[in-house]
Amino acid sequence: MNLSYHCSGAIGAPVLFLLHGFLGSADDWQPLIQALGSDYCLIAVDLPGHGSSYWEKEDAQGADYFCHRLEQTIQAIEQEQNLNLTRFSLLGYSLGGRLAMAYAIAFPDRIEQLILEGAHPGLVNEQEKECRYQSDLEWARRFNQEPVAEVLRDWYKQPVFSDLTEDQVTSLISQRIEGRSQGSGQLLAEALMGFSLSRQPDYRQAMLQIAAQVHYFHGENDQKFGQLGQQLLAEKVINSVQPIARCGHNIHREQPEAMAGLLRKLSGVRYE
Repeated sequence: MNLSYHCSGAIGAPVLFLLHGFLGSADDWQPLIQALGSDYCLIAVDLPGHGSSYWEKEDAQGADYFCHRLEQTIQAIEQEQNLNLTRFSLLGYSLGGRLAMAYAIAFPDRIEQLILEGAHPGLVNEQEKECRYQSDLEWARRFNQEPVAEVLRDWYKQPVFSDLTEDQVTSLISQRIEGRSQGSGQLLAEALMGFSLSRQPDYRQAMLQIAAQVHYFHGENDQKFGQLGQQLLAEKVINSVQPIARCGHNIHREQPEAMAGLLRKLSGVRYE
């Protein structure tokens, strides 16, 4: 079954696909979509088990099956929207960025430009993978057994979200619960484990073979992913690091105008 998607912007403009993060949906991109206006043809996709995209049992296979579903969806969009999607740019945030890397490796000829927002290329040793697996397993247990709102409140206490205020956390929890058409804790647990970073290969070497330009965005307050971006740049895995001032992990929500400006600059799109 194809993934759900939202199409906006201008037909004939450069195409930019958007992949949101864990717990989110295609609607998360609305601030950035509004900031980009008609400079792009924007296609925001709901990840499996998120928004209006159903979770299939095969999705538990992880990124490889996701790439299959996304490619099928892209082919369907070409027909439904009468678009030429031979090549396009792909932007992924957090989990969406990890899946964007997987897709770019699987279908490199599709990618005009790959933009990663706070995304991890993969853990490098077995001890790190085991620690992440145990952490994700505990979160999955909680999503299965406890009220989702309570688990989400603790989820947003993780260091990567430390810049969020109490009001912002409360608003996010409300959005996450109300915005889920398939909102069970069991489904969240399955998605978390299916796409766990502990199962993901280290994409660094494979990324070196991608001909497309790869740009890495991070908020200036997101030290973890800022350092990771600099490491990837030093290893020549990416072509540039793009820090955004006055924000943390979620740039497209906190600073959409600044992000839109950099996307236009990197893509050579002239803002009218």
